[in-house]
Amino acid sequence: MLLRNAVLLAAVVALSMSPMISASAAVAAPASVAAQAKVLTPKATIDTLDAALLKAMQGGSKMGYQGRYAVVSPVVRKVYDFDRIASLTLGSHWSKLTPAQQKEFVGVLADYTAATYAARFDNYEGEHFAVVNSETMQPGTEGVFSTLTMHNGKVHRFDYLLQQQDGQWRIVNVVADGVSDLSLKRSEYNETIKSKGFPALIAHLKAQIAQYASETR
Repeated sequence: MLLRNAVLLAAVVALSMSPMISASAAVAAPASVAAQAKVLTPKATIDTLDAALLKAMQGGSKMGYQGRYAVVSPVVRKVYDFDRIASLTLGSHWSKLTPAQQKEFVGVLADYTAATYAARFDNYEGEHFAVVNSETMQPGTEGVFSTLTMHNGKVHRFDYLLQQQDGQWRIVNVVADGVSDLSLKRSEYNETIKSKGFPALIAHLKAQIAQYASETR
């Protein structure tokens, strides 16, 4: 099963490869600052995310949506490569956006990801995360396979694809119970841009974020 998941993640990379050009490259940190940043292993990167999600779950309704968002948002922005995800998600549409539009999309995508976690990981009943395996796909690309065991014994799989850039390992895709988040976003977002335009996609994501904030306890 782990091998099959690894092949699936590798296929996502092969089908979605594009130049690693950051939307924020013009404001990259000086090399001396980057060198001082703590470099996490792929497994440690996922452990960091899982710890934040567990803290949000344990906070639950007492912490509230805004409190959970405050916990997960800085971690999500640290462990995900949203510049990379944005370009992979939009495909050929990415290069057609202005630098300002690219920056806007990256920011909204990060907000949406954090909001989704804050809304969905809102209760704790003894659940626990575990990293099962870590496997090198190719130089600079790692698959980390983890589980979330529910209080009733049901196990959910979260298979992460991480790539290394500037010495840091960051998530570029998540396959949750066999469903690729990147593939879902590519299909939905490109169809929205094609039929309604880029402003409609941004408005749609912001509306979902607002809905999470207003309806989640």
